[in-house]
Amino acid sequence: MRAEPDEQAYIVRFRVRSPARASPDELDQRLAWSLERMCARLRLQGWTFIRLANIRPRGPLPVVPIKGFPKPPPKVKRRPGQPSPPEPPDDSLWRVSTLPTFGPQAAHLMTDEVDWEYRAVFHRPRIATAYVQEQGAPPPPWLNPSPRPSRTRSSPTRA
Repeated sequence: MRAEPDEQAYIVRFRVRSPARASPDELDQRLAWSLERMCARLRLQGWTFIRLANIRPRGPLPVVPIKGFPKPPPKVKRRPGQPSPPEPPDDSLWRVSTLPTFGPQAAHLMTDEVDWEYRAVFHRPRIATAYVQEQGAPPPPWLNPSPRPSRTRSSPTRA
């Protein structure tokens, strides 16, 4: 069997971020801008844009800010017998998100920005390959699986 290039279609998910109260025109502009940037990057890798999928976009999805961990304060070097400097105030509360918990409705209105998840159809060349077995080598178990033994229990015969 020879390797032959073939075309394969793929669905690629991507998200578009917009203000929470964006107009439909503004959302369309952001979708076009995001799609243009994504298509340009994927074109460099051999992908070709076909169309947006006929699936309704998911959203609005709330954007929750990512909180990180602070760097530890620098340690002050001290001489033997010198008292330790006072401890800096604990800043652990800044790591806790200040957003309210999301209710079942209108969660997207509790944040400044929302994400919409779209799907686009792309295609790219696919290479169909075949496994070439070396002469004299046993076939790998995944190539030709042997029939499994039956799992029925045979009752022991009593003498």
